[in-house]
Amino acid sequence: MRAAIRKEFGDQKPRAVVLDDSRQARLMTARKLTSRGFEVSQHATVREFREAWKPGTADVIIADWNLSAKASESGDHVLEEVRERDWDVPFVLVSGKLHEADDRAPVLARLLESGSARFVRRGNNGIAKACDEAEDLIERRDLALLKVILSLRPAALANESVSTTTGTKSIGELLSEVVARPAASHDFERPVATSMSREFGKK
Repeated sequence: MRAAIRKEFGDQKPRAVVLDDSRQARLMTARKLTSRGFEVSQHATVREFREAWKPGTADVIIADWNLSAKASESGDHVLEEVRERDWDVPFVLVSGKLHEADDRAPVLARLLESGSARFVRRGNNGIAKACDEAEDLIERRDLALLKVILSLRPAALANESVSTTTGTKSIGELLSEVVARPAASHDFERPVATSMSREFGKK
């Protein structure tokens, strides 16, 4: 793992999710990420992923593009679902079957313009490239937002709650609210926090 990432995460490990219907590809990707210092969860189906994933609890998602014969369970659709609940979590799509003539090529074009999603073709060093892209995207995340996420995550994963003026609220719900709406803008260098993330950090 890159020193800059290790420094930002302190005593927490970056959390990666690997979604791939190929057992071999899934295990090899998880092994590579684990060797780099990530905590990794693996899912073979979109259903498994949907049941397990919670907004704000992952630092990167690496997903196969061709997950199922169902178009609604392709990797690009999973990305769209994730974006509805977590606007900026790094997302890497991997595929060895996508061709320029594919009817989803326009989706790929949009992804390549996105600051928080990348595409990697399977092949020589494909897994290493996907992991490199994952670290690139993590390094580009907004620092103020990341600090808020990391401060809430341990309590969210432990299912802790906090008292509010309207009753009790789970930390997981608070974390979901933080990542559900844009709070920063990306640059080719380092993202710059907006007033929203700065104000949240003061509370």
